[in-house]
Amino acid sequence: MEAPDDPGRLAFDHHRILADGVERARAKLEYSPLAAAFCPPEFTISELRGEYEAVWGTPLDPRNFHRTVTKTPDFVEPVGATTRDGGRPAQLFHRGTATRLHPPMTRG
Repeated sequence: MEAPDDPGRLAFDHHRILADGVERARAKLEYSPLAAAFCPPEFTISELRGEYEAVWGTPLDPRNFHRTVTKTPDFVEPVGATTRDGGRPAQLFHRGTATRLHPPMTRG
């Protein structure tokens, strides 16, 4: 089997397999707390929103996202501390105990 002429091109049906995997990850973010697994142990809601935006490929409204995330039972829990990076302090959170998000997050 020859290598593809274009180094950015995938052989066989690997492009479809990759696209299916990305779509599966996008869908899973809607009903599971998976995105929080990619954040550090303590994170801001802005950092969590960045994970969703990266996977979904679309910007999210910060206020609506914050409200949805903090009102979803056991999704995130406040640590009781804030960031100290020189800018405006942001509340820190860690992953909650939820295994499913109800109601689910939507891509918008």
